Amino acid sequence: MEKFNLLVKEFLPIVQDWIRTTISEEVEKALEADHQKQKPSKQFSRDEVCKMLNISKPTLWTKTKSGELRATHIGRRVLYDEAEINRFLGKH
Repeated sequence: MEKFNLLVKEFLPIVQDWIRTTISEEVEKALEADHQKQKPSKQFSRDEVCKMLNISKPTLWTKTKSGELRATHIGRRVLYDEAEINRFLGKH
């Protein structure tokens, strides 16, 4: 029993530190994710996206129609979210 108490006394601070570090990291990740959600995302017109991607409007239309690049329609306007363009480019 005495050996067990000694082991607990030795490993308890290590386990406590690990738990504290893990919780801190997870809270930081959650706060960062929440902060990212609150950021207003920039949106671009078709012309801007074509220039950014160096593609023509018909190519952009094809990629949008196939679902490769998602667009938001506001009335007659077609806008592309910055996050969506980054996802398409593989920049996450």
